Amino acid sequence: MMQAQVLSAVVYRITRTINYGHKYVVDLKYADNGGVCVSVVNSQGPRNKYPKDTSIRHFFFGESCLRYMDDSTERIILLENQSIFYIKDVRQHSYKIYYEDNINTIWPRSSDIYIRYSPTRIALCKNNAILICLWNHQVQERSMGKVVKTSFEKIRTIVSDGAFFEIESDKDKPLFRCPTYIAENGNEDICVSDVNTVVVTDAGGLLRFRYKGLSDDPHFDPYGICCDSQKNIIVADMMKNRIHMIDENGGFLHYIQYKNMDKPRALCIDEHDNLYVGEWSSEEIKVLSPQ
Repeated sequence: MMQAQVLSAVVYRITRTINYGHKYVVDLKYADNGGVCVSVVNSQGPRNKYPKDTSIRHFFFGESCLRYMDDSTERIILLENQSIFYIKDVRQHSYKIYYEDNINTIWPRSSDIYIRYSPTRIALCKNNAILICLWNHQVQERSMGKVVKTSFEKIRTIVSDGAFFEIESDKDKPLFRCPTYIAENGNEDICVSDVNTVVVTDAGGLLRFRYKGLSDDPHFDPYGICCDSQKNIIVADMMKNRIHMIDENGGFLHYIQYKNMDKPRALCIDEHDNLYVGEWSSEEIKVLSPQ
């Protein structure tokens, strides 16, 4: 039974591609009106090596528009329709959240919560809440992270006590080592890619489960994560060249496969459950649907 489960896979077809002309994709975001934003690391490093240059370039593909942003201090972005939210490093270990509408900066806000922790990814919830992954820039046993939940309204006003809800521990044990990618599921669960595991909590931050891959597949290394309309969780294991689909309770369903898969790293999904895949070494986004 376990062997049959391990071999389970669903083949998807590539329905279209989006070419952005750069390698090393780090994140994808999908907007409800069909816009897609691609974030890539600007690097001159050799193929298949992690680049030392960490400056970020962003490409926004709307219905008939290509928007290009290039700023070495921009970390992560998300879309609300065709508006862009991103976090900028204004000085060492100090960050501001920006909201831009039609390329005009509407509001920046900052908080001392970012002094010891730096953002790694950001996600937009259906109730207009924002989820932010934070990491303390340490390694090995000292590496720690947390997830912060806030709202547009609280960020637009002066930051005060209670503006941020922190998800950090379960029964006094740290939940995260280095949270990297994050998504909200349809049941409001918070799904986070961490070191060798996917951590899923409920909306209040209580741990529901950890998914560490299959027992015969050691060294699970999750990256991009998203959730479909059936509340299934889809996560990319770039180094193993696999995309896992698990149900809302952490049960393995199958692998997603497609032609010429090559290091899938960033994922997002649209309202029709079309899966957008950004591969680390590719210059195009592949849009997938089941056969």
